[in-house]
Parts: sequence; structure tokens; C-alpha cells
Amino acid sequence: MVTPDWVTLRILLAAAELGSITRAAARCGIATSAAAKRLQALEAECGLPLIERGPRGVRLTEAGELLARHGHAAFGSLARLTDDLRALAAGGLGRVRLHATASCIAGHPLPEALAEFARARPGIRVELGEETSLRILQDLMQGRADLGIVTSEGPLPAGLEGHPWRHDRLLVVLPAGHPLAGAAPLRFDAVLDHPMIGAVESGALALLLEEQAQRRGRPLPYRFRVAGTDTSRRLVAAGHGLAIMPEGVARPYETALGLFCVPLAESWARRRLRLVARPAGLLPAPARLLAAHLLHDREKERSPHTDAARAE
Repeated sequence: MVTPDWVTLRILLAAAELGSITRAAARCGIATSAAAKRLQALEAECGLPLIERGPRGVRLTEAGELLARHGHAAFGSLARLTDDLRALAAGGLGRVRLHATASCIAGHPLPEALAEFARARPGIRVELGEETSLRILQDLMQGRADLGIVTSEGPLPAGLEGHPWRHDRLLVVLPAGHPLAGAAPLRFDAVLDHPMIGAVESGALALLLEEQAQRRGRPLPYRFRVAGTDTSRRLVAAGHGLAIMPEGVARPYETALGLFCVPLAESWARRRLRLVARPAGLLPAPARLLAAHLLHDREKERSPHTDAARAE
């Protein structure tokens, strides 16, 4: 197998271009005798002459032309590899595994922020996964995700850092004609007096509601528990009960399904969404760039509660 080294290949290409081994050696910064020996060794390895010498200089043989074509392609690939590695080191290429809760994806401008990031950084591939907050934290700890957006307010596991990203408000979603449809805002105690529809995918929210009900010494009066918010909304619209949902996944369906969305009056009904990751110094460059983009995007659409959150 012919495996010319880069220096010898460069000498061959320079000799073909300049028509002289002496000038090729000068361009490559090597003595003429050393350049000639390298070319002779390469010819011996190929088993074919690569250069024809004449009174007007040198030119490539058919075998030399073939090797030169592959040589140009190899140097082109090497140049692209070098550029790609430099871009990767600067965060211009690579992938980021971002995991977020369903309410973060559907109820906030995360899809738009990711589209803007894709336009600005086309070499970075974002892999978006939808999980519950607890699973996202586990994925971050076990290296299955680079960044996470969670709704959990509890303390983070050691080794993770959280940054405020957005806020949302919990609403009581009611069917037309429900006794509570005219009241605003609603206390949680009043909600517990009526059948409820729960969505399993709302992991952090389900835990929050369970905790608040336990503090009141009351059970959550679930009539149905279903997999997702789509089914939950339809059951509410059909009159089977009420549901508590983030504003972003409830308001867009209010008119179409004939729902009434009433704010929940409790202070804990205003939730802080956090961007969670390992410390920036431990993140790959693409993940750092996406995190910076998402946090900058958050500043562009500040909610009324952002300043209060900063003061916490």
C-alpha cells in the first residue's frame, strides 16, 4: 500500500506546479538533495516512475498525475478538517443535547429560540428531548443531557447550576358552565372541592399539587389521570372535571375547546423555570453557546416577575 507522507506529497505537487525539483524544494523549505531522495523513495514504493526529467525541467508521468489528483484531494480534506476542528474548538460545530419539560417546549418561545440559534449556528445540531423535570436532572447528572430546562423549584443535585429562564403561571382550566367559571382568581382549597383531571406527563406540577394538597390534609380528587395534557384538556372540555395547567399550554386552546382559564391565587402558582447544567467550564463549547443564547433570549422577553426573581 502506497502511503506517502505529507512532506513528500507536498514536494511532488510543488514540482508539478513549478516544473523543477529545486524550486519545489525551496518552496517546501528542504534541501534539493533531500527532496530528490524523498521523491525517489516514493517512486520505489509505488513501483512506477512519477516524474520525467527533461531539458526544460520535470513533469509528472501518468502515475504521478494520478497521485497528484489524490494528493490535492487529501490536502483539501486536511484543510477542511483543520477548519472544522478550529470551529469546533470555538463552538461552531458539534451537538447539544437539550432536555426540557413539555410545558417549557409548548408554553414558551423555546421552539422560536432554537430556530434563531440554528440560523446563527448552523454547524451545531441541537437534540431536543421532552422529559419530566426529575428525569431531566437525572439525565444531566448521568451525562445523557448537556442542558436542561425544568420547572422544579427544589434544590439542585450537587454539581449542577441553575439559571432563571422564564416564569409561568398556573391556571385552573374549567369547562363551560362549571360553578367556578365566574370566580377569579381561585384558591386551591376551592379547587379541591371538585373532580380533577391529572396529566402524568406534568411530573413537577403533579408533585407540587400533591404536596400542597397534603399540607391541607386533603387528597387530590382525581376523576381521571391520563398521559398528556391534550387528553386532559379534552376531558375538561367534555365536563369530566377541572385541571390545573401552565398558562402556555392552556390559553391557546381556550377558545377552540370552549374552556375557561382562571388564575390560581396561590403564591406557588407562579413558577420559575430554570436552565440547568454543569458549571460552564465543564460544558462543551456548543452547549455553552446554546446556554448563552437561551439566557440572552430570556432577557428579550422579560416577564413582569423577572425583577422580583432576581431579587430572591
